[in-house]
Amino acid sequence: MALQPFTNEQLNYFKFAHVVLNEFPRALRQTFKAMWDNTFGHLPGFQPWDDSVAVRNMFLATEGGTTKVHTHLSYDEWDCTALFQATIFARSFALPDSTGHHRTLSNLFVRPRGLPHGSFHASVISPGANNAETIALAIDQLRLLRNAFCHSSSSEMDKPTFDQYIQHTKDAIGALGLTTGPIDTVGSLTEADFPTQRVRTLEDEIKRELQAESAFLKEDVKDELVGIRSDIMQLKQERKADVTRTGSERRKEIQELQNQLREDMSKEHQGQRISLKEDVKEEMIRIGSDIAQSSQELKQDVTQAVRETKEEIQELRHKLKEDIRKELQAESALLQEGVKQELKNLRSDIAQSNQDPKEDVPQVAGERKEEIQGLKNKLELNTKQRKEETLAFSVKTTSRADQEVNEQVAELKRKFDEVLQERRLPGKNNC
Repeated sequence: MALQPFTNEQLNYFKFAHVVLNEFPRALRQTFKAMWDNTFGHLPGFQPWDDSVAVRNMFLATEGGTTKVHTHLSYDEWDCTALFQATIFARSFALPDSTGHHRTLSNLFVRPRGLPHGSFHASVISPGANNAETIALAIDQLRLLRNAFCHSSSSEMDKPTFDQYIQHTKDAIGALGLTTGPIDTVGSLTEADFPTQRVRTLEDEIKRELQAESAFLKEDVKDELVGIRSDIMQLKQERKADVTRTGSERRKEIQELQNQLREDMSKEHQGQRISLKEDVKEEMIRIGSDIAQSSQELKQDVTQAVRETKEEIQELRHKLKEDIRKELQAESALLQEGVKQELKNLRSDIAQSNQDPKEDVPQVAGERKEEIQGLKNKLELNTKQRKEETLAFSVKTTSRADQEVNEQVAELKRKFDEVLQERRLPGKNNC
């Protein structure tokens, strides 16, 4: 039974199906082979990719002994799903990230971009001219185109979508360093290039691709779940370890804080002691200065008081001498008056005696001489007694003045000692 004529949309669909089912695997195999040769082909114990059992086992070993790729089959039989797994999802081509951990090309270059579902990379060229990033983005672009085609709910494709898919394909294959000639020829395909048998074959291949994709997704989901469980267990272990470590770190931090607090308090206390010593030292210096000043002032006061007292004593002595002199003068005047009176009387008596008989003259003269000598002796005795009394009074007065001076000096010394005691008390309290 002949098929109905294709619409342009159906023809676009079969054209792109031809690209996905034929050109994608071819480009991916060539890229995988180049990646293997560049990474392992020159290393000791390895060999370039020749699709032999030995080299496929080497690939299995570099994957850690387990892989979703059927390494027991020729890589010519690997479909797009297996080839994606063998390139951007392979541990063999993982590279270190900024922390030094090895990550697959997809995790390192593709996943961080956070591409929305159903969209494509705007460019597959690395912004930093990183060849590994360009290869990862180009392979992932082919994966996105294949998924968009396989998950399409219609067997038709409008021209804008077809043109967009073809352009993305050419950009990705060109970035991998491969020729885009086969892609260009797709545009010239006509309905005659898709006879009934060819269409049936394409439909079968599409079904197998979908089944392989479904199986891969199931395995991927299963592995993802296992990975999630493993991650959860690991997170639990890490959290438990973190809790233990956190408790230990907290105790260590508390201990460090306590030690720091003690050290700070010790430093602060030491600083306070130094400051207190400086304050006490300054206070002692100030007290010493005040004491010296007070001592000087007190010394000046004592000197002034002694000088004034001496002046008073000198004045007292001078006054006393003057009083004694006046008193002696008065006594002397009295005595002289008495002597004069006695002499006058004596002259009177002598004059009268001249009138008496001469025989009485010697007797009277002798008596008068005795009386005159008596008066002289009496005058000398009185003068001597007066001098002694005056001298005793002077000595007594001087002693009393000296005692008063000594008492004043003692009082000044006592006040000085009280001042010193009051000055010392603040210093002792501060110490």
